Amino acid sequence: MTLAPTLLESLPISRAIVAPEWIDGNDHMNACYYLAIIKEPAIEAHNAWDYGVDFRVRTGESNFVLESHVRHFRELKLGDPLLVSTRIVDLDDKRLHLAFEIHNEREAYLAAVAEYVTIHVRMAPPAARPFPAELRDRLERIKAAHERVPMASEARGRLRLSIHTRPGQ
Repeated sequence: MTLAPTLLESLPISRAIVAPEWIDGNDHMNACYYLAIIKEPAIEAHNAWDYGVDFRVRTGESNFVLESHVRHFRELKLGDPLLVSTRIVDLDDKRLHLAFEIHNEREAYLAAVAEYVTIHVRMAPPAARPFPAELRDRLERIKAAHERVPMASEARGRLRLSIHTRPGQ
């Protein structure tokens, strides 16, 4: 699926180039780098949503990743230009479900989708807590905007906010 530029403006977009150190013995991007490639897009999106570094410094709160999942659809090769879009898929009182669509920008195909479920935390000492009301409202508005941007059927998530439990529970 190729998104029109006007639709892309609704989603945080990051770009990268597949680097030599990401290539494995099978001559394609190694699986471990699909999660690594979404690190910067995740940081950029959180900062754009005022839920990044400034938020953490100001409030002493942040979020931790509870779960991650990657689905691979097509190979990425050395030098391929990547376009990574970030979207809020869902949220509840303290969890956020994000999807990162990783596209080969030159050949216009969806190569992979990575998903995170994060939990909102107080940093010292670390403990889960609900989103502050202002943040929750802002994230809900962003989610509503993201829902207006079509999502490739392959990108529709496997993770659900209801699946995470601690071991022994």
